[in-house]
Amino acid sequence: MDEKRLEENKRLREKLDQLLNEARRNEKTQTSYDDFSLSVMAAQGPSELFSLLLSEQKRFRIDEIRLGLIDRFHEVERLLTDSYQHSFEGVSFIDADANKLQIANIPHRPELGRRIPEKFNWLMNFEDCEHYQSAALLPLKSGGKIIGVQLLLSKDADRYSKNDGTSFLHKLSAMTAISIENCINRQRILKLGYQDGLTDAYNRRYFDERLKREIDRSVRNKTDLVCLFIDIDFFKKINDTYGHQAGDMVLVKLVSLMRDQVRSSDIVARYGGEEFAIILPDTGIHIAHEVAERIRHEVEQQKLSINDETISITVSIGLASLSQIAHQIGTLKKWQDGLDKILLSKADEALYQAKQTGRNQVVIKKLAN
Repeated sequence: MDEKRLEENKRLREKLDQLLNEARRNEKTQTSYDDFSLSVMAAQGPSELFSLLLSEQKRFRIDEIRLGLIDRFHEVERLLTDSYQHSFEGVSFIDADANKLQIANIPHRPELGRRIPEKFNWLMNFEDCEHYQSAALLPLKSGGKIIGVQLLLSKDADRYSKNDGTSFLHKLSAMTAISIENCINRQRILKLGYQDGLTDAYNRRYFDERLKREIDRSVRNKTDLVCLFIDIDFFKKINDTYGHQAGDMVLVKLVSLMRDQVRSSDIVARYGGEEFAIILPDTGIHIAHEVAERIRHEVEQQKLSINDETISITVSIGLASLSQIAHQIGTLKKWQDGLDKILLSKADEALYQAKQTGRNQVVIKKLAN
């Protein structure tokens, strides 16, 4: 009888030790998650936020993570990537117009199971979904509206089960959605500080700062970069003839046309008055010349209606590239601190040549050997 009682007490002690160990692990996990949540909520900028959500979060026994953000007004991608020289691996931006039916089928509550990786592969656009055997899908909601999706992927088929509790995942998805929405709103506020109020192009201050960063990156990666200077021909005459409101319409239209001809990663800025500048990173002078010619041609083809009159406008464009400067001065690193001024000066000289030799043309700055 005593032996039986002793054996039972032993089993109870083992069970109690097991429960205590599990409680300690849960407490440790909760503490780790609380610290992680505070870090995510306090993240400064998209780079830090995405690093936390896509890398740091893997410490919670997650093999891979994907984020899909719905871009309803074609602004989210620009807001979250414009200030950085790279895209964020693991983040995709979902065109709301092109994916209406798929977006409508995103659940409003977390879903778990083995079919999730295959079922929602279209959202993440990754080719190795067969490597993952189960997943948790977390809808990211703000104001009751889906703003994105987070996928927590596992190579273990039993890692995520439909029978698992989802209260933790509800908290995780809510925290992630709030953090992303806050980040987007902060970027909107920041954008006001580097945006031209009339045309929505970048302003000169942002352009100058970004040009230095892009040049540093080009020198480091040994890639080319081209700067374009664009000036509206006879702009003063447009203002004098049709008024400043008409001049403003021309400026706004020009920015729209330029943006249609460049990549989202290119930088279009209003440099001053009727003068604009464009940075084309990772671009050689010949491709840049084609871009400039497309801009010139599109502007020339436009017919603007102002005060019941139809007017035409043209632009003159000057180009200069880092590779040209390197050919002239040698090692770029030796001149790196002043390369932005040299590049701008050469592009400005090319623009002056374009205007002096007939306007409505593209000129590449020729450098002496």
